[in-house]
Amino acid sequence: MTTPNSMPISTIGRDQSRAITTSELIDRLAAEMRATGDRELPHSFYVEQVKRKLANDAAANDDKAVSSRVPAAATSSVFHCWAHPE
Repeated sequence: MTTPNSMPISTIGRDQSRAITTSELIDRLAAEMRATGDRELPHSFYVEQVKRKLANDAAANDDKAVSSRVPAAATSSVFHCWAHPE
């Protein structure tokens, strides 16, 4: 099956007039998180939470991220409880 060459190229995602700045995006995400969470916490708390989440997502999507071969402390403690009964 061949694809037709006369298909128009989508401009979605290429329109810079609709693009928002990173700080505005972070503020919007923080406002949404605050609306669904504890409203007594300050907006700055949610801004930091959004920054951490975005940083973790970026690190998870990074091909150069080094994955640790050492099991997490909780995993090893569960193993020891199972393997060494009292």
